[in-house]
Formats: sequence, structure tokens, C-alpha cells
Amino acid sequence: MERLVAERTVVDDVRRALAARRVVLEPRSDDGAAEWRETAGVGAFEWTSAAPLAGAKRWFFPARETVLRWDADGDAREEPVAAAPFALVGLRPCDLAAIAYQDRFFAEDARYQARRAAAFLVAVDCTRACAGGFCVEMGTGPFAPAGFDLALTALPDGRVVVTCGTAMGRALIAEAGVPGAPFDAAAARAFAETETAARASFPSRPYVARALARVNAVPGAGAVADDEWQALGPSCLACTGCTSLCPTCSCFTVVDEADGAGGGARVRVWDSCLLEGFQREASGHHPAPRPGDRVRRFWYHKLSRDFAGADGRLGCVACGRCDVGCPGSIGALAVMAALGRT
Repeated sequence: MERLVAERTVVDDVRRALAARRVVLEPRSDDGAAEWRETAGVGAFEWTSAAPLAGAKRWFFPARETVLRWDADGDAREEPVAAAPFALVGLRPCDLAAIAYQDRFFAEDARYQARRAAAFLVAVDCTRACAGGFCVEMGTGPFAPAGFDLALTALPDGRVVVTCGTAMGRALIAEAGVPGAPFDAAAARAFAETETAARASFPSRPYVARALARVNAVPGAGAVADDEWQALGPSCLACTGCTSLCPTCSCFTVVDEADGAGGGARVRVWDSCLLEGFQREASGHHPAPRPGDRVRRFWYHKLSRDFAGADGRLGCVACGRCDVGCPGSIGALAVMAALGRT
């Protein structure tokens, strides 16, 4: 990867260059809660903005999407994908890890891939701990190792390290005419010291490693017993808050909707494996009949290494959104604290 060191205003050069050809979306927290908003690359960039609670998933995998339409004569046609070029500026490393995870899951999904190909990703490394994130334990931060077109790392002296992750990122830096200095030994030391300080700012959570060891049945860790999962079950209200906010959740269902004139549409909508009816079979058999069974299935999928080979990593990227959105107590940290008690 190529790196250079520039002044903090480099982000404005990048944003202007992107806005010339793309819709630019950035986290903005004008009313308190950070949200993705179109900015056209103008206004002050919010370096310390929290990651938007909604995450970046919806830009690639919409919550509701029409995939097919038919008319009264029975003629059907696939609905085209609207995939205008866009840029997400200010992605945190945990969200980049989630996008990489979804890239593998939806590798054969043409609709997802069309949107993904239209995206330009600008990461902002986390130089201090965020509330509720535990990326250090899960290997998803606080600095992004890959998965971006450009990454911006704010140094304590006011400068920025710009890392080009792709040819598209290098081309944009050249197009923007970013004035920068070489990434020399002094800059490399400052970069490494900034990352070390960022890691040290996160609280120690030893229960995360213990919980992961138990879920993965590491010898000597003590596998999670069924009654432990059942004890967590009543805390799940099946509200789908966690699965809607989770940047790696990918469950969906397909429904056909009539339009009242003989035609209709086939729609893909987000679904949740925590809903009671998600896995119930037509015969009436249910592989996960109890709430605790569904909680176990959900977290086993997120935390078990059985899925890491196909998906590239564990399904939890440590963003902490599920703990924020859950009205019960089955968010990632809550579950791992329960399973990882000594």
C-alpha cells in the first residue's frame, strides 16, 4: 500500500474530488445521533463522529428491494439495479470488516455486486476507543488493514497519513492533486505510536476471549451448556433490532405483492433468524422451538469459527450496535459477559 503524509485539509481535497463524479455520503451528527447524509463534499468533516447506528449495510443490501415485476398478461421482467456511483467517506474499520464479510456472502448476488462496484470507500481510523466497541478483541480495528480505497489516519500533530488501498484510490489522490510528503521513517514511527495509543485506550475485556473459547469448544474452556443458552432466551423480545443494525446480518425473505391490476412485484426484504417463524418448517417441525435455541443459533453463527472459512472471518465485527439496539440483554458484549464469566 502507498502512503503519504499531508495536512488535515487533505480530507477536503478528497471530498471535492469525489463529489465531482459521485454522490458523497458522510456521518453527520447535527442533531446528536450520527447518520449517513449526502453532503456534496461541503461543510466541515466530522473527524470524531461516531459510526452511524444504521451502519453501511443498506447501501449495498437494501432493507426492501423489488427484484421482479409482472403485468396482467403474465409478462415478467427483472427490475434493474439503480447503482449510481457513490462514496462513503468516514467508514470506521469495523464497518470495513463487515463490508468485506458481506462481499464474500453476496459474491454471487448480482444486485449486491452492482452496488458494491459503484462504491468508493474512505476509511477513517479510530485513534481512540468508541463507546461499546471491542474491535481490539475481535481483530477489526482500531486501524483498518485493508478493504478501503483510501484510509485517513489523524496524527496528534495535526497531520494525516493517507493510505491508498486500491488503484482507484491512487488515481483519486493524483486527480485531487493532494500536496503531501513521503511516508518516511519519522512518519512511520508517528503512525505506529498513534495506533499503539489507540489500542491502549480500549478497556480490557478478558471475558470476550473466554466466551469465544467456550463457543468454539476450545479444549479446557468448557463448552456452553444448553441451560446457559436457555437462560438467555427470555431476554430476546424478537424485535429484530440487533439483526437490523448488525452490519453482517444477511437474512432475507422474498414476498410477492399484487398491485390490484393483475400485475405485481417480487420483493426482497430483510428477515431475522431470531423470529419464531424464521426456521419453522411447513410440516410444523421447528429446529429451534425455544427462544434460547434461537439465541444460540444466532450467536453461534456470529462467534463460531465453523463459519469463518466461508465468510473470511467471524460474523461479529465488534461494532457494538446490537448492545445499543437490544431492549433486552442479548447484545454481543452482554452475551459474551454472561458466557465468559470466570
